[in-house]
Amino acid sequence: MRHLSDRQRTIRVVDFELPRGAVSIETLMAMPREGWEHLRKEINIRRQAEPDRPVARCRLCESGVFIRAQAIDGGHVPFYAHFPESPKSCPWYEGGNLKPDDARAAQYQGHQESALHRRLCQTIEALAKADSRCVSSAIDTYLRPEIHARGRWPDVFLNMGTFGRFALEIQLSKPFAPEVVARHLHYEREGVRLIWIFRELEDPLPQGFHDVITMQRGNAFVFDDDAEAASIERGTLVLKCHLEDGKGGYLKPRLVTLDDLDTTTGRSVFLEDRRSERLVKYCREVRNRWWQAYQQAQTDKPTSPFYSEKFAPAWASVRSHVPELSAWKEDYWAAHADRGTAHLASLFAILCSVAHSAERGEEVLYITHHSGAGALLAMLNSKLSAAAFAPYADLIETFMETTPLADLLERSSLRKIQGNARSTHPQVHREHPVWKALARLFPEALDGIVRAEMMDLGRLPKWATRKETPQ
Repeated sequence: MRHLSDRQRTIRVVDFELPRGAVSIETLMAMPREGWEHLRKEINIRRQAEPDRPVARCRLCESGVFIRAQAIDGGHVPFYAHFPESPKSCPWYEGGNLKPDDARAAQYQGHQESALHRRLCQTIEALAKADSRCVSSAIDTYLRPEIHARGRWPDVFLNMGTFGRFALEIQLSKPFAPEVVARHLHYEREGVRLIWIFRELEDPLPQGFHDVITMQRGNAFVFDDDAEAASIERGTLVLKCHLEDGKGGYLKPRLVTLDDLDTTTGRSVFLEDRRSERLVKYCREVRNRWWQAYQQAQTDKPTSPFYSEKFAPAWASVRSHVPELSAWKEDYWAAHADRGTAHLASLFAILCSVAHSAERGEEVLYITHHSGAGALLAMLNSKLSAAAFAPYADLIETFMETTPLADLLERSSLRKIQGNARSTHPQVHREHPVWKALARLFPEALDGIVRAEMMDLGRLPKWATRKETPQ
């Protein structure tokens, strides 16, 4: 395995468009595969759509970069790399890169199609045509675009009448990430459903196959002997679908037809969305423990719930993600003679009050006794006026800016109190243990990488979706 320290020149920090922000090479390499593959996909989508406006830029030369997957035993490691047109004078420039067309030519050595590929295309087309809904089909035929300047030569094109049009790409060798994205964007614009089909899932799986599976929300479609036999028996095209199991492997494969697939989400066609649900679960996992602890604490210590021992398991859950909390807890006690757990629980209640009010469209408070119209604003004013919470003016503003209640930040009373808080107290920053802990509890608002991915997938909750300002 080749480690970061072995690379003489490596892009150290990349500036992504907000809300992601700066992502160091160490952060990238520590991400789960799903996280960095999503970044890789979004970089390539923008590269195809707007090459002059990259999603990610090198911190030193400000030119666009992409994520290169380096093969290791049993997997891949992500690294940043400059696009070919980047300035060679950049101190972090890591050497030349093949252009996609040159790389493709090198891979295929001038042979664009193998005999096996051709046979699979013919077999799949014939099986699909057995379905009475198939109006027409074609193999490797130029598909004239309706709205885009450049056409495509899909391996198999199916016009299934009112059921829709499908482009099937039979992939035996690893595809290139830019081409994967380019095809998805093209067919999405044309109203054609794109499905990538493998002959088998290799072990280890090439990164290009992982890129395809990422676009298909954790679904891998295979056409093997089992799928061929089932297709003949059912009189329609049948594929074997492998769904990610969330542990680095796949569930037991299922035989599916085109009718079983979700074709309603634009560029992605899948049996089950295996990526989005895991991300939503990640967002709720630790927060739910804190919410349950808060509810139990209300019964345990109704007059001072934040000091209840019911928060102990919740504290342990977030500390496992932010180990620095242990040292901060000791420092907080030494400086304030107060429990850090209770302080963090109070901040949790403040942010929950904002989130739940935004979600329900009515004011809900879990801290202070303010009530009636304007209760949320009154709570924020009172808390930020207190020395204990004044250091969190920046954090609370950042949180509220992501919600439908962002307009409260323009209220003169809150603006004045925020200004006083910033002028009299050093503000907690993004690398502070408390900010990091709250980012783990509310990643939809405070974790730029998670927030951006949920935006890309259309899965932001209502409370974290800011209202559009009328033009």
